[in-house]
Amino acid sequence: MPWQLGSLARPHEAAPAAINTAGFAMGPHEVVVALIDSGVLPGHPSLKGQVLAGYDMLAGQAPKCETEADPAKYRTHGTEVASLMVGNGEDGLWGVNPRAKVLPVRLFGPCEIERSDLLHALAWSAGLPVPQAPENTRPAQVINLSFAGGRAVCGDDLQALLDRIAAKHIFVVTAVGNTTGKRLLEPANCRGVISVGALDAENQIQDFSALDTRTTLYAPGTRLRVATFEHNWFGFETARASDKGVGTSYAAPLVSGFISLLLSHQPTLTPSEWMAQLPAYTRAVPAPDKCPTCVPRGLTMTPGY
Repeated sequence: MPWQLGSLARPHEAAPAAINTAGFAMGPHEVVVALIDSGVLPGHPSLKGQVLAGYDMLAGQAPKCETEADPAKYRTHGTEVASLMVGNGEDGLWGVNPRAKVLPVRLFGPCEIERSDLLHALAWSAGLPVPQAPENTRPAQVINLSFAGGRAVCGDDLQALLDRIAAKHIFVVTAVGNTTGKRLLEPANCRGVISVGALDAENQIQDFSALDTRTTLYAPGTRLRVATFEHNWFGFETARASDKGVGTSYAAPLVSGFISLLLSHQPTLTPSEWMAQLPAYTRAVPAPDKCPTCVPRGLTMTPGY
């Protein structure tokens, strides 16, 4: 069992930062989690049967930048994030809720994210109409955004769309970003989102995590076992399980998976209702010296910390 999920055999020996879902049964309701990311690569055994047909926001577009990024920095990111939510247990790679389904929406590749593409990706994930895009027949109940780095103040266009999504009672979970103690940027600074920072196994906030009193909660974000693809000695790309999950972008899907697990039992649970219940699903996290006014809380299925 991955350390971040806790321990089945010895719950009292779980890592201090574990979210303790290991012994929590999945409910009867299937939950769709939209993953707005780099896409999910096909053929990984740990994701077999876990991924729906999504949408590629970049399909047919010519690159919009002169210098393309190294594909190794983004190509497998969505696959890795997906496995933390819905990994089926192959190679010991369990997600938080293997009964959930991932709806991949490819938003980024070699160039910077276009704002219009972000807005369209969010709208499509929520089942809202998008020009020239097919209808989304499996709208998400949870939307995961494992990236940050937009404006210092949430733009009116983005906030208005998030308000429309909130009106549909859809959860939006976003990473705070690996900005080493800086304040939140979009989309984590927008009203109504669940912003997620990163912890180490000992329940300490990671130095790379953004720091802000507005951060909703924290989850494990280091040494996480993920599904990925790597090149072997012969140059062929092979499916692997690797402990390379480090960053707030890997903490966010643990929260998305956690929420999907609750929704599998309570499909009508709304974001506002869950936020009211949040104290029952969090533990205290030591406040860092760099943010003395922060009152950080870590995610856990075991109340009473």
